[in-house]
Amino acid sequence: MRTNLKYLYKCFGVGLVGLLILPGCKKQSIETPNFDVSVEKTDYAINEPVVFTFSGTADVVTFYSGVKSPVNAEYKNKDRVSVVGKPQLQFTSLRTGAGTQANTLSVLMSRDFANAFNADDIQKATWVDLTSKATLSTGTDTQSGVIDLSDQYTPGTSVFLAFKYTAKKDAVAAQPTWAIKSLALDNVAADGTVTSVATTASTWGTYSILNSANNWSFNATALTFTGGAINADDNEDWIISQPIQLNRAQRAFGVSVKISATTKLTTYKFAGYPAAGTYTVSFEAINANKWDNKQTVKELTINVK
Repeated sequence: MRTNLKYLYKCFGVGLVGLLILPGCKKQSIETPNFDVSVEKTDYAINEPVVFTFSGTADVVTFYSGVKSPVNAEYKNKDRVSVVGKPQLQFTSLRTGAGTQANTLSVLMSRDFANAFNADDIQKATWVDLTSKATLSTGTDTQSGVIDLSDQYTPGTSVFLAFKYTAKKDAVAAQPTWAIKSLALDNVAADGTVTSVATTASTWGTYSILNSANNWSFNATALTFTGGAINADDNEDWIISQPIQLNRAQRAFGVSVKISATTKLTTYKFAGYPAAGTYTVSFEAINANKWDNKQTVKELTINVK
């Protein structure tokens, strides 16, 4: 009898298990959300709250206000990760110390640096000198002005931003000290969207080609090079950014106003718009299960005066 049971299991066991599981694995269809949204009016004052009223049902609802900045919330940009815009660099520099050596700080950018921090790879990379485009400190905090980097953009290619310090041995005065603060590299899209690409707080790497007794240091607020004392040896020292995508763009930011099918939602109150303009408001409504999802998007135009 035991042999017969073993035989039956070998012949039919897998099939029986499959029959038992099959009903539970049947794909369940899903319907497109029957969802709509309305407002009492379409014209509002600055900072006047907007109340949206919902009808129908949806499992999940996400709200996009339509503002462009400081955080983009336009539904059309929800999947955008890149856009060819105008990359712009600006920073504040401060030179201190008694030394009078000129041209001790250079601003550079490379499209072919290998991201390897050694003398050979730094020196064989092609570095475009941007120094003449910046206003540098002569003893006080000095804003660089906006440096247009459009000519540095090549599709599919990262760039590296660098600051190079060079100073000669001086028997009379110490070498100057430099600090770079408030660095911002932004990609400004044609629609006004601004994406932060790099900042002072980004990841940096340093390398000393001449005189390792002095080197760059950095933290979230400043990149700093402290020059050598009187009679210090010649210095050549680099601080180089992480790879930078000049066409980087931020995705649109949406607010989850309904997070599950069991959540009841009849209205949503938005705090209001901080500036006059015309805004396209979008609500993305989604029904989903483990096999499928379907969505509908409802949009309204809001005028703020």
